[in-house]
Amino acid sequence: MIDEKDAWNSFMQSGSVLDYLQYKSISYAKHSGELKEDKDEVQNQGSGAQTAEYRRA
Repeated sequence: MIDEKDAWNSFMQSGSVLDYLQYKSISYAKHSGELKEDKDEVQNQGSGAQTAEYRRA
């Protein structure tokens, strides 16, 4: 698999839109993966207050 730097170099040499899109997709996947890991660490704590009120009929 091609890495972000190689994808950028391919784009710089060719100037191709497809090479740029490949670079951006690799870059986006890399950076969104880092952000997702940060979010996952604090999600689902399970200590929130219950918001629904239950009534018997």
